[in-house]
Amino acid sequence: MHITNSKFVKKHMTTLGLGLALLLAAQQVIAGTIIDVSQYGVTKNDGSDSTYQIRKILEMAKQQGATKIVFPKGKYDFYPDRAMQKNVYISNNDPGVKRIIFPLDGFENLEIDGQGSDFMFHGGVNPFVLEDGKNIKFSHFSVDFKRSFHSEASVLATGDGYLDIHIPEAFPYKINTAGILTFVGLQDSPPGKILIPKLERRIAVDNASDYQFKRLLEFDAKLRETAYMRKDIQTGNGLPAEKLPGDRNVRIFQKDLVATVGNIMTFQAKYRKYPGFVVSDSSDVVLDNITIHHAGGMGLLAQRSHNVTMQNSKVTPSEGRYVSTTADATHFVNCTGKIQLLNNLFENQKDDATNIHGIYVAVDKILDAKTIDVRLQHPQQYGFDFIDAGDTLELVHAPSMNTYSTAKVASSERISEEITRVVFQDKFDSRLQEGDSIAEVRDYAEVLIKGNTIRRNRARGMLLNSRGKTVVEDNYFHAPGSAILFEGDANFWYEQGGVSQAIIRNNVFDNSFYAQWGTGIIAVAAGIDNKYKESSRYNKNILIENNTFKVFDYAPILNLFSVDGLVFKNNVIEKNSAYPARAKYKHLFVVNHSDAVSIEKDNTFVGFEKSKEELTKFSTSL
Repeated sequence: MHITNSKFVKKHMTTLGLGLALLLAAQQVIAGTIIDVSQYGVTKNDGSDSTYQIRKILEMAKQQGATKIVFPKGKYDFYPDRAMQKNVYISNNDPGVKRIIFPLDGFENLEIDGQGSDFMFHGGVNPFVLEDGKNIKFSHFSVDFKRSFHSEASVLATGDGYLDIHIPEAFPYKINTAGILTFVGLQDSPPGKILIPKLERRIAVDNASDYQFKRLLEFDAKLRETAYMRKDIQTGNGLPAEKLPGDRNVRIFQKDLVATVGNIMTFQAKYRKYPGFVVSDSSDVVLDNITIHHAGGMGLLAQRSHNVTMQNSKVTPSEGRYVSTTADATHFVNCTGKIQLLNNLFENQKDDATNIHGIYVAVDKILDAKTIDVRLQHPQQYGFDFIDAGDTLELVHAPSMNTYSTAKVASSERISEEITRVVFQDKFDSRLQEGDSIAEVRDYAEVLIKGNTIRRNRARGMLLNSRGKTVVEDNYFHAPGSAILFEGDANFWYEQGGVSQAIIRNNVFDNSFYAQWGTGIIAVAAGIDNKYKESSRYNKNILIENNTFKVFDYAPILNLFSVDGLVFKNNVIEKNSAYPARAKYKHLFVVNHSDAVSIEKDNTFVGFEKSKEELTKFSTSL
């Protein structure tokens, strides 16, 4: 008998207890199909905590093989108290024990359909963590946090070494006894929670680091984008401050504080603990019609996963905020198959729209002719596992970024979160030395980035470093730094790059590179030591055609380093006066230590004072 709408279940939910109600419903409803959460104790639009019910529903769904979990349209709230706790390593974010609202471990053939719902998360939680999943879809809901992990303030006045700011109520703060401005969380609990003052104070202290900041950045209040030519102001964990007359008015002190009255000063979150969606070791994952208003880190982080698509979705601030995610909108690490970003809006995030790359690991110690210890170098890569028996690894000379050999893995053992011991099947190349790097040779992901809008964020548009075929077409870019950056390094982020085929066509680059992040609208770089710049060529085979570049001065359209093969053809370059021209830039095309670079004659230049011949000359400096 089908009793999805059973009055009995609804009426006696509290008396039977949630566990028994779920058991009764599971026996009579699931049958391997669709779960409507409203039938299992999940309520909407009342601020109540749905976390525990969701955990039980997920357990039931896995047991019964449900294919869809549906949330009737409404607002649902999730708090940390009853979230699953688990130690999670998330590349390019801060690792640690996470409180996970939707723990999706080992799920297959499941869709979570919000039907237009708003999911509101409270406190330090990780909304979605998918591990070892297959054929998973997230659709038709938004993700937001009641208290964002960054903070914002409007600029009231400026002076020598100080700013006067007004801090809205949405961003709670305090000035401590030492006269330091710090930000804190909301006093935020679900309706009906019994509050124990001493316990609440302890929790507030434990979570204080979630709202620490490390730098400031000014946003233009009218354009709702990073302010023209402003750069990050480094601050540490707090700023000297004093209260001013007026509600929530504060004066902050630091010698390099600069801003325009009326603009917005944003306080960058120190940590990346709470990305919106984490996808690990999974395949065939789709985000469709998802809106990410905020996350404490990346919006979507996919690692070691196969076939990941985000489409028809948005990363955009909620009303009243200037910043969406506190880091990249999307980020992909050591992924395979196909990465697709289709018809999305990425705006106002505090870093790039996407970064697609692999991982380099440094050779820490050579133990014998077959055995080495390798070390993850950047703290936000600690715990990242990618070396398994049977894998092939490339051996890379770190200063030149040249791959000189490969070796097949017999076994690997994690020694600590930084160190892994690797035993190869055969003796490795005798050129391998401590300080070199290794990376996985894999089915490098094919990348399709089509129909997206990228604008108003801090830093760059897209970092594209997959060795699979990469196509970027029909997108709109308005980024303050480089709209597109190809790079790779084995000396800081240890991100494996080196594109082998990239096509950039039919895009609009609308006055990108109007601020501080990058060296040109499209930049190609690599972390190569000066000694090897003449011989090393890291990125290859880049075609840039049929695009429109709107520019306001002579900053580089292309700034190339260590490229072998680039063609720039049939593009339109239009000069305008959208921003003040910068005198320091003299050349549209800067090329260094590269081969086979061609600026074709069919490119069109509109509105320039210089001749086409002058405009297309290569320079080796800005």
